[in-house]
Amino acid sequence: MAKRVFYGSTHLAIRATTHNAAGSPTVGSFRAPQGIQSVGFNTSVAFEPIFQLGQTELYGRTESQSPEVEATISKAFDGTQPLYTTIMGGQTAVNTKQPTSLTLNHCELDMGIYSENVPFASGTPESAIYCSGMYLTNVSMTFPIDGIATEEITLVGDTKKHLATSNVSAYENVTGGSGSAPAPYQRWSMNVDGSTLPSGVDKYAIQSVSVSMGMGREALQEIGTRGKYCRYPTYPFEVTTDFEVIVGGVLSARGTSPSSSTSTDVQVDHYDFVNEIGLACFSNAKYDITAGVAPSDSNIDLGYIDLGFRDQEIKMVFCGSGASDNLTIDLGKKCRATSQNYSGGDTGGDNATMSYSFQSYNEFKLTHGGTFATDATSVS
Repeated sequence: MAKRVFYGSTHLAIRATTHNAAGSPTVGSFRAPQGIQSVGFNTSVAFEPIFQLGQTELYGRTESQSPEVEATISKAFDGTQPLYTTIMGGQTAVNTKQPTSLTLNHCELDMGIYSENVPFASGTPESAIYCSGMYLTNVSMTFPIDGIATEEITLVGDTKKHLATSNVSAYENVTGGSGSAPAPYQRWSMNVDGSTLPSGVDKYAIQSVSVSMGMGREALQEIGTRGKYCRYPTYPFEVTTDFEVIVGGVLSARGTSPSSSTSTDVQVDHYDFVNEIGLACFSNAKYDITAGVAPSDSNIDLGYIDLGFRDQEIKMVFCGSGASDNLTIDLGKKCRATSQNYSGGDTGGDNATMSYSFQSYNEFKLTHGGTFATDATSVS
């Protein structure tokens, strides 16, 4: 029996249940994704106290809602299939699909726990943590300039068990102890030229990128049972994208210093606005815009919406180990800037940076190619 549990003595397997357009379920096999960094579980139970006249001591408790299990999984962006894709059913189920088409899909988790002195986690586990009926509630991907890019998934469900034996009978099918990432993330993994980026970001030195989507879930109960009737999605699904760029000259090409004519720029335009009182009602013309052309200052004074604060398209392309290995994260053409922040450039010597937050809804489409499209290894 292991005296402790550490990263080398655990292994995670995921079994997705997908639904077709008619709502019919299909249960897949347990699969072991690569690059898992951490797995955490949290169980909560909500009670309401009952008191009665004549005593201050607690009279009783009633369960206000069924127990809830939350699982948080972190995965390295390593050139293999995204965890979001694995949890939602794999390449065939997820490729080019919007999240609204995947809301019925859910999964089971089985984390096998092995002795701490095994050379790698494979074979028969000593015990396992098993969760069923787990629905995705949040996915977040972060791409820094240095270090590991990560994907973090949050799942919510109703059932968690500590088992003496695992539900997975074939963990040994995993390439035990000799796995390797086909394409660990580097800052040049993002194909900036092949991506579609918003104004203020596309021609500046990008420092970090992050995107997240929340798929809220509510448990619907019924009289006569303790468990849920269903766990329905709460629309809309908010998608948030954040960029940080260096304040400076416009880049004519990636890897090329700004020209002398633009290196004097110290701010990113297209995000100006005037908040005046008594402006006339907006006409459609004040929202229309010619691509790449910002309204004049006089137009902004009249209440026209500047380029940055109008709907923009965001589509990010990430490379893998070969020309056919790529992942596209498409957030649609209705991304709207919600904030712009200028910071840094102080006496401490920090560079001035501009941060942008964009918001859209119900659009989070992944398109996979090569190793990103290859489903995780089957272990059952």
